[in-house]
Amino acid sequence: MKKIFVPAYLKKDPLSAVEKALYLLEDYDRIGLLTTAQHLNSLQRVMEFLQSRDKSPVEGGQILGCNQENAQRIEGGVDCFLFIGSGRFHPLWVAIQSKKPVFIANPYSDSADRIKEEEKKRYIKKRRGRIMKALEAEIFGVIISTKTGQFDIEKAAEIKNRLISLGKEVFLFAGSEINPGNLLPFKVDAWVNTACPRIVDDVFDKPVINPQEMDILEGLLKGSESH
Repeated sequence: MKKIFVPAYLKKDPLSAVEKALYLLEDYDRIGLLTTAQHLNSLQRVMEFLQSRDKSPVEGGQILGCNQENAQRIEGGVDCFLFIGSGRFHPLWVAIQSKKPVFIANPYSDSADRIKEEEKKRYIKKRRGRIMKALEAEIFGVIISTKTGQFDIEKAAEIKNRLISLGKEVFLFAGSEINPGNLLPFKVDAWVNTACPRIVDDVFDKPVINPQEMDILEGLLKGSESH
């Protein structure tokens, strides 16, 4: 089936929110700009605005929940990140993976904020809880999304083989809509998600971990085997 992708940009001007973020950015010069697809058309104007306020913006571009490469690419050349967009999922992921401060300019609410250490600690605590629950699992389901941009059968096969080598029973599950209700009927002890990483924040009856957390789980399981 052929698909046509039509960009849908937010028409609201983000500069008011960016201006409100300036007081948060007072101690920083080189500002890495990140956003989602809805605001890509505004990045150049944001760059010019920050330059007019004696800042040195660095364009990172679009980030996804499953792909932070644009943030990682510019991290060494910036003092902080400014995320243009709504929600905290994307900037929180950047903050967890980077040592640089992460600020948010939200065009929808016309507000500015920063990702706080408490938020990072809460997320990491939840992440640790998921991993510790998955440690007890014997039967794993590996989630594969059939959506464009999320389908990663090679990653799923790699995770399956790693789990089998650890003595676990593993099944692959593929679908376009991944949600707690769709996974409820299956008798597995834990899930490894190769689709959008945001899925782990939903409320499932079994622990759901992402590939990065799978790395930690594997290390813990191998460590227990050596004792």
